[in-house]
Amino acid sequence: MQHKISTTVAFVEGHSAPNLDSNRSVDKEVGKRIKRRRQQLRMSQTALGAAVGVSFQQIQKYERGANRVSSSVLYGIAQTLDVVITYFFENLSTSAGADNAELNQKAVVREEFVATEEGQRLVDAFMAVPKKMRPKFISLLATFGNDI
Repeated sequence: MQHKISTTVAFVEGHSAPNLDSNRSVDKEVGKRIKRRRQQLRMSQTALGAAVGVSFQQIQKYERGANRVSSSVLYGIAQTLDVVITYFFENLSTSAGADNAELNQKAVVREEFVATEEGQRLVDAFMAVPKKMRPKFISLLATFGNDI
């Protein structure tokens, strides 16, 4: 006896089908956050994959947003990268609206910079400066920014 499998999905009255483009953007954002945090910790894709039980190729796919991360793997990644699970969703749009858009964009740009090798070197050098000297150092850097 053969059974016909229906590909029709029934939705509860009043609810619409999920937006597939929106899902893809969530997958890409989660992947970007995984990559950013892994790079901040200077961890290889191989090391992260080994820690959560997947191949480095699978980590690459997660980071590109090509493959969706299962909840159990995402939980393992969060533990390995020492972040709360919500870290991966922090940059997703919310109902806060345009008021926070500029601030959020500025935060994203800063976070992306800190994840780079240059950003890591700058942070390491700054952390080596004694606390009393840091405000003077910041002022000095600000004058260079104003001269540009």
